[in-house]
Amino acid sequence: MLQPIRIGMAPAEKVHSDDPPGTAPYRRTWVGIPVWLWVDQPSESTWGPITKTATYGGVTVTATASVQSLTWSSGDGQNVTCGVGTAFDEAYWADKAAQDSPTCGFRYQHTSKDGAFALSATTNWTVAWSAGGQTGNIQMPTVTSSTTVRVGELQSVNVTVPGDRNP
Repeated sequence: MLQPIRIGMAPAEKVHSDDPPGTAPYRRTWVGIPVWLWVDQPSESTWGPITKTATYGGVTVTATASVQSLTWSSGDGQNVTCGVGTAFDEAYWADKAAQDSPTCGFRYQHTSKDGAFALSATTNWTVAWSAGGQTGNIQMPTVTSSTTVRVGELQSVNVTVPGDRNP
């Protein structure tokens, strides 16, 4: 059975240090900060390939199902099509400047009215088959998984403090 992928994403789903006690884990990022996307723990049923062979009436049929494409929708109008992506290594990036994913991601350009976007990952599967000297492809229905991302906006105010010097 073809199943939706498990969404791998930075920002991770967690309770943040400024949340009140009892807050459920959620994903939070900021306008302009890189969002990394990947397929978390890909398997046969979420990414493929799945190959099956059967014989009936003297004809052997072999079919292989695999993901043809994966399209991410940010919820704010951006769509990116990627492969399996690159997992974010939180320990490695802990003390480094934010960078875009080398394989799959985007940056939110604005917040929403309620501060949250519905992010989705849609996989398009195809089945390649061969039987009796013939071959073909069958397009399968798409499979989608989703999550909610809260997007905030950071602003700063520059002020002059007595004793500061202008360069």
